[in-house]
Amino acid sequence: MSRRFFVRGPLKAGPLRLVGGEAHHLVRVLRIGVGQSVVLFDGHELEAPADVMDVAPGSVDLTVHEPRKSQTEPAVELVLAAAVPKGDRFAWLIEKATELGVRRFVPLVTERSVVVPGAGKLEKMRRTIIEASKQSRRTRLMDLAEPLEWKEFAARELTAGPACVAHPSGAPFDIAPFRAEVRAVAAVGPEGGFTDAELELATRRSAALVSLGPGILRIETAALALAALITTCR
Repeated sequence: MSRRFFVRGPLKAGPLRLVGGEAHHLVRVLRIGVGQSVVLFDGHELEAPADVMDVAPGSVDLTVHEPRKSQTEPAVELVLAAAVPKGDRFAWLIEKATELGVRRFVPLVTERSVVVPGAGKLEKMRRTIIEASKQSRRTRLMDLAEPLEWKEFAARELTAGPACVAHPSGAPFDIAPFRAEVRAVAAVGPEGGFTDAELELATRRSAALVSLGPGILRIETAALALAALITTCR
């Protein structure tokens, strides 16, 4: 079980008091006591070992050692955008995208979208990101954007670095354009697919339509397949 805990930065050497859910998890769930060591991270690529000095109801006092920059982040900064799947599949998508090293996730609103997450759902997903980061040893929290209309997303993102849009009619996915890039974009539509007009907008913005095989994949399957291909291409 992970002995890593998230603190809102900046992380620096010296005394630190951990409160709230992270303190509860350290003491009540993992039963970590005085004299034991843990690892803290701040969500901006810094982590540091820390020693537990005192435990009180609702708080834990620690001594933090010198922070260091983690080397666990992928070389490519991937912006992953997808229509939001129904039910618990959205949480699963967010969890696994975090584990795969996606830099930013954008919930897409398309013509055939069924789910548009509200503020409460997004806040719950941000807690999921923290937990997934602790488990997977990420030190940078994946940024979860507000839902964005496809037209606006295309205007903002599809021309900034190599971009691909998953579609059954596309060419087989080719990793070559992503190998030497610092930033990349991948997008997946809703269960009903992008409309012809949405696809035409994507290609006008220089995005490549890519196929992920002969089958029809669910939103989260296609999104995670693209994320895995791109974040592990070096």
